[in-house]
Amino acid sequence: MIRVGFVFSFDDGWLGGINYFRNLLTALYALPERKIEAVIFTGLRSPEKHFDSFPAVKIVRSRLFDRGSLPWLIRKLWLRGFSHDLLLERLLKKHGVEVLSHSGWLGKGAAIPAIGWIPDFQHVHLPEFFGMSGIASRNKSFSDMCRYCSTIVVSSFDAQSDLNRFDPGCKSKSEVLQFVVAATKEKTTLPSGGELEQRYKFSGNYFLLPNQFWKHKNHRVVIEALGLLGREGKRVLVLATGSTADYRHPEYFKSLMERAKELDVLDNFYHLGLVPASDLAGLMRDASAIINPSLFEGWSTSVEEAKSLGKRVLLSDIPVHREQNPALGSYFPPDDAHALAAMLWAVWNEPASDEMQMIESARRATDERRLEFAQKYQKIVLNALEYHS
Repeated sequence: MIRVGFVFSFDDGWLGGINYFRNLLTALYALPERKIEAVIFTGLRSPEKHFDSFPAVKIVRSRLFDRGSLPWLIRKLWLRGFSHDLLLERLLKKHGVEVLSHSGWLGKGAAIPAIGWIPDFQHVHLPEFFGMSGIASRNKSFSDMCRYCSTIVVSSFDAQSDLNRFDPGCKSKSEVLQFVVAATKEKTTLPSGGELEQRYKFSGNYFLLPNQFWKHKNHRVVIEALGLLGREGKRVLVLATGSTADYRHPEYFKSLMERAKELDVLDNFYHLGLVPASDLAGLMRDASAIINPSLFEGWSTSVEEAKSLGKRVLLSDIPVHREQNPALGSYFPPDDAHALAAMLWAVWNEPASDEMQMIESARRATDERRLEFAQKYQKIVLNALEYHS
């Protein structure tokens, strides 16, 4: 087995990142004739819940990854002065790691190849959502990866095109790895619809919007659409899940709720908060449709989850959503509340249908795509090791 190292140094604010690695590693560990195994490196403070539902991978804890600690500070200063992550490289070698993946770079002359990961170029398309320091930091991080990594993984062909514009010389070392979300298996115990209604205090049909409340996720267009429907005496229910914290726009959630109150749709836009994974899967299972109104995505987890469940999904008409291409997808311009309102009302009034055939077909397709996902990742790792040797 070839050992591949992953560094987990992010916090609870980025649930999408945790889900990404969970999906990658579970797909990898289900691969027949698997040739690689993962080792996760994380801080002493990293919560155990980050690793819920992960496969049985080795986890190494070190203060090197605890922000503000003395080892963390020494590592950062050394890296800044010598462009070589010597302390991390030594730790990787100690645990037999041969490739570093999705975790930045080790630098000039490193003995271990690094596979960089660029989730998206949101700061290029939506610079107004980033401060000048945030833009500069991302640009430097991406430039360093292009310089020092042997391979760059991106999540879509749309992101690969952005990479080519960002650094034309970097495209030749890039690989598109479109991640796939596992379908919920029948044997998995999920709460019933009645249990979920009782737990979260709602009833009847609903749409589900399972995105964190970050400004680019564009919840506002959904609230505006609900307001337009309300003016016509039409009422639908949208359940929203996810964290309300946006460090770049800390007042964003409050402003959304104020707008919902102005439009008299607080009863139609109901925030459930952060919900356990099993509850979220149950809510997705029973929703009339999943909504993703984002202004920008790297590769949408909620769209992939809808695909894996064979669910209808109403999504903003942006390039990466077209690339994800859900079979039951309907698109609306992300700034057009009228178009979304019409779509919501049409779906709300559709007759109930037997979805079992669609669900079973989606599961089969998802299993095939997950196999291809894992095979491609393994090939990327093996190629990185071969090119470095």
